[in-house]
Amino acid sequence: MGNTKVLYQIVKELAGCYLGSNISRLGNCEKRCTLRIGKASSVFGRLVNIWKSNSISLPVKVKLYESLVISTLLYGTELWPLPVTQMKKLEATHHKFQRRLLGITRKDQVRNEEIRKKTGLQELIIKERRLRWLGHVLRMENSRIPRQAIQWELRGYKRKLGRPRKNWMDMSDKI
Repeated sequence: MGNTKVLYQIVKELAGCYLGSNISRLGNCEKRCTLRIGKASSVFGRLVNIWKSNSISLPVKVKLYESLVISTLLYGTELWPLPVTQMKKLEATHHKFQRRLLGITRKDQVRNEEIRKKTGLQELIIKERRLRWLGHVLRMENSRIPRQAIQWELRGYKRKLGRPRKNWMDMSDKI
């Protein structure tokens, strides 16, 4: 039971920003998701002259979008236990950026499928990123901390009533 108190104290002290990531006492990723959307919007906004330029072809714009904006948006998401609401926020942001990239507004009433066809982009690739990360961890030696963290369970902890929160392994089982 002593380990539980120490762990709780560490999480309590770290709640906030640690190494560029927001840590929540509840274990959710809402702040991290909002932060990544904000950072990606900032990157997208800085490149507005490129998006509006007629001298740059669409395939070049799409490659820039993938390498700069999507990588900023999805940085670290492979480790988040993303609920459906957060996933929808990320997808909506992705669609909004694609519309702005093409110069299409919501008033034009163009479906997301048509926009994806024009840009050649798919939906967000969080599942692929999770599988890639899981593959790296599973190939690690058992003595490595990430490998141990995947299989670690807190002993002596009694959770509250109700449905348990999803952790990373629960999310990876869906893949």
